[in-house]
Amino acid sequence: MKALLILSLLALYISSATSAEDNTSAYWTAQGDVLREQYKFDDAIQAYDKALKINESHIAALAGKGEALWNVGRYNESLQSFEEVLNLSPYYVRAWVGKGVALHGLGNFTESLRSYDMAIEIDPNYAMAWNDKAWLFYKQDMYQEAVDNSDRAIEILNRNLAATIDTKAVALEKLGRNDEALVWIDKALELSPTDSIVWIHKGDILKALGNKTGSEAAYAKAKELPEQNLDESSV
Repeated sequence: MKALLILSLLALYISSATSAEDNTSAYWTAQGDVLREQYKFDDAIQAYDKALKINESHIAALAGKGEALWNVGRYNESLQSFEEVLNLSPYYVRAWVGKGVALHGLGNFTESLRSYDMAIEIDPNYAMAWNDKAWLFYKQDMYQEAVDNSDRAIEILNRNLAATIDTKAVALEKLGRNDEALVWIDKALELSPTDSIVWIHKGDILKALGNKTGSEAAYAKAKELPEQNLDESSV
């Protein structure tokens, strides 16, 4: 009887300890990060909100929520999250890049560029700042600048980054360098074969090359994959 009581108390202790561990801001932030990586952005936002309910100043939760919000087009709310982060930590590079993305989504290209430049000033080797800056130039039809900035990101990383390679590929296509663009977009797909946006861009490049069959196949592949949003390029 005594042994049974001890075992029962031990089980209760383990259960309560696990429950306490699962109810921390760090736990819910980690859950949000996992969900965001799975493109489950609404679920990720809910997880980040649980983290912030426990600790409203949790910087990683605020940044993660900001990124999830701009992935579903809620740019004003995203901007607010990154502003909160920067009020707490003015030199947090991830937040400056996130702010740039939110401002880009709101059509404020000038302030978006300033945010990316601020991120680069703080950390010149933050590759995603260079990549997102490249995408901003791309959306303003400044294709050579887009290529130059995506090259800088690739140089920093010393390895191929799918998002950066994708940016370079679509910029090359706009410059009429379609054969080069196809080589780069295939490199991006080697690294990120389940990215629907990259498949859309491959479809665009193949279409520019006059390969209608290949283009339609790429678009069809994109529709099989998890939905993403990137300006008007969405599936």
